[in-house]
Formats: sequence, C-alpha cells, structure tokens
Amino acid sequence: MNTLHKYLDAFGNLHRNQYPKYGKAPHKPILLLAVLDEIQQGRVKRDLIALTPELVATFRVYWRALVPPDTWHEKIVLPFRHMTYEGFWTLTKDELPILPQSLGKGATLTQLTTEIEGAILAPDLWELLQDRAAIDTLRALLLNQYFGKEFAGIQSYIPNNPLDYEAERLKAEAQSKFRAGVVRETADETGYYIRRSLFPRVVKDLYRHSCAVCSLAVDIDGGGEIVDAAHIMPFSRFHNDDPRNGVALCKNHHWGFDAGWYTFSDAYTVVASPRLRSAPSYIRAETAIRLPAQIEYAPALEAIAWHRANIYKR
Repeated sequence: MNTLHKYLDAFGNLHRNQYPKYGKAPHKPILLLAVLDEIQQGRVKRDLIALTPELVATFRVYWRALVPPDTWHEKIVLPFRHMTYEGFWTLTKDELPILPQSLGKGATLTQLTTEIEGAILAPDLWELLQDRAAIDTLRALLLNQYFGKEFAGIQSYIPNNPLDYEAERLKAEAQSKFRAGVVRETADETGYYIRRSLFPRVVKDLYRHSCAVCSLAVDIDGGGEIVDAAHIMPFSRFHNDDPRNGVALCKNHHWGFDAGWYTFSDAYTVVASPRLRSAPSYIRAETAIRLPAQIEYAPALEAIAWHRANIYKR
C-alpha cells in the first residue's frame, strides 16, 4: 500500500464519538481539514502542528460551513487531544511525547496552548502533505465521506486568511452595546481564544500603530514595535477584548496609564494626576488624544469611567 492509500484509509476511518441525537462527532475531520489548509497556505513550516490562532480560526470557518447550528459544541481541544488514537498524531512538549490522559479532562483551549507545544505528524504523512495533489485528494475524501460535500460547494465560506476574517468579525461585534462586566470563557472557548489573540492586532491597526497620547510610532525591521494595545479595564480582571476596551499606547504611556499617573476625560483629553510632581513633556493635561479614524471604535466611556474611578491616582 503506498502512502496516499494508507492515509486515505486512515482519514476515512477516524474514531469518533456518537451521540444519538446528532450522529457521529464532526470534530476530527474538521481539524484535519483545517490542518490541510494551513499546510497548503504555507502557514505550517514543519511537521509540528501548533494550536496557533490561524489554525483555530481555520477550524472555526470550516465548523461554520459544515456543522448545523445548535448541534455539536465547537471545541478544537477535543480532536486535538484525541487524534493521538489515529496513529499519525503525537502530542509533544520539550520534544517529548505527551499522553492525552495527562492533560486532564476539562482543559480549555487557553490552558492547552501552555501545556503542549503541539502535535507531531508521522514522518510519512508530513512528506505526503508536501504534495498539493495529495492534500486535494485527502480534503475531498474528508468532505465527501463525513459531510457529503464537495469543496466547490463550500469554498465561498472558506476565506484564504480566516484570521483576517475573524478580525473583521471582532470589529463588527464591537458595534453592539459595550459590556462593562466580566467576560467569561464559556462553551464558546474558540471565539474567546480568537478574540484574545486578535485584540492587540485590531487595536493597533485602528490607531495606525501610533500612540494615542504622543503619536510615537516606531517599528523594527524583522518584527517588534514600541506601541502596545493597552486594556483600559484590565484583562486580568475583566477578560474583555472588545476593541473599545483598548487604546494604542507607547510603552512609556502604557506603563503610566496602568499605574494611574493619568487617565482620560469623557471628552477624550488627558487628565494628569496631581501626584505627578514634574512631567511636562510626558503628560500634558487637557491634551486631546488621537482617536481611531472610525470613531465607533473610540474607547468606551464606561471603560474610561471605570479607569478614572479605580486606577487613576487622585
């Protein structure tokens, strides 16, 4: 049996849980579809499949395209752990194999990304997946056998870069009423993880990668920049990744904002703490901050009010 036939057989006979109401679970074939796409798009460079935001976003778009709503829960953690029983997928950390039983039963996506580095594919499978024709053949099998679909029928639902698509969804969601309370990681842990991953990118893009207070914008060839996406209401307390709970600040102004040296008024001007003895060039009271060109993404007044009441040093 050649390698392609071997994996057509393996991919076509995945071990899956069955639920009387909905049939067999779709998680494993959808994860494999996402992996095939990530390899074909060049976003996976070696035989290690990591739980990256890109992979999670690709899993999510396939899920939306193939799984009827109000049936199965969208949990990439489940197939990522249990694919080990298929014989071509080994969880690893520090270059050592990890048994799925060691991860506990209730691990969330956020926890799993810290407990493992990813999954190593069998060498012959990784070699096979360097061939685009083989990827197309395996994708066709997964779609037809498990979902009765052809790729042409769902292609319009699968963007070339699902993470860009999710970034636009995050911005669209920000046009609803701002939630000032704690955002909890619920059954939608996939969406929670993606929003957390996208928050820095979306906020810095909205402010054109420059500081809202001093307009500083410095980036380094090869990666890195001086501007951060700062949470107004701290993430550690609220887990709120709505872009309106963010503002782009250089590292100095980010530190001072978190320390309460200054805050913002409801008119989006700087309010300096009277405890500051001298900082005329660092914090200029009543200076208007730079806002996003799309004003609907300006800092939420509820978030600013919380910062004034709880962080600002009066």
